[in-house]
Amino acid sequence: MARKILYIITALSILALPLFAIASDVQQQRSTLYPFQSTVELQEDFLTGTNASGIIGHLGWTAANGAVSAASTTNAPGYTRRDTSAAAGTIASTFHHISGSLVDPTLNHSVLWRVRIVTNDNATTVRAGEATPPTTNPPTGGIYFERLDTDTNWFCVTRSAGVQTRTDSTVATTGNFVNLSYTRNSSGVMWSIDGVAVCGTSTTNIPTAFNLGFTQVINTGAVAKQLDHDYFQLRIVGLTR
Repeated sequence: MARKILYIITALSILALPLFAIASDVQQQRSTLYPFQSTVELQEDFLTGTNASGIIGHLGWTAANGAVSAASTTNAPGYTRRDTSAAAGTIASTFHHISGSLVDPTLNHSVLWRVRIVTNDNATTVRAGEATPPTTNPPTGGIYFERLDTDTNWFCVTRSAGVQTRTDSTVATTGNFVNLSYTRNSSGVMWSIDGVAVCGTSTTNIPTAFNLGFTQVINTGAVAKQLDHDYFQLRIVGLTR
């Protein structure tokens, strides 16, 4: 009799289970939090927020000059477009803090920008990386990818107190989205475009003044130019706190 009762209880328990189980029902889910004592990680997909400066994306990006709009396309589910407007020489800057530079470029860190130059011509300047101040042309200091009006390729730039090292990546700029990334460590700055190493290792004119993640799009003539922002990533490691 006791065995029969046990069978009945087991059968009822099985019937009470949900028809479908998901991973979190049957195993402990891993935390998505990073170890804050040693690491900082920021990501931005530009899928939230508004077009107003200070509340763009979930990180609250600041936009100086020009216009801001949002759109979406295949394989870019949400992007922010920065437009210079038709006023010649407009520096349309985008950066992640409104009041101060907060990223120490001497720390071990990496930055990735996924951007698209909408009009890839000889009247458009674009920068993407980190810099200070983010609103001047060029910034006083920074680590960034650059395409000047006269360029047809991306260049890798390390700039400190107005003095820079600029290296040709030999990769042509296009009107397509591109992944621009670099890693700063004790060896210098190592660069890649769409996952392929470029520019070698930069070891001179690496800034020491604090920076901001930033982009710029600048129009030479009185014609509007645009830069689309699909993704940003910042990772700082090796902290002790």
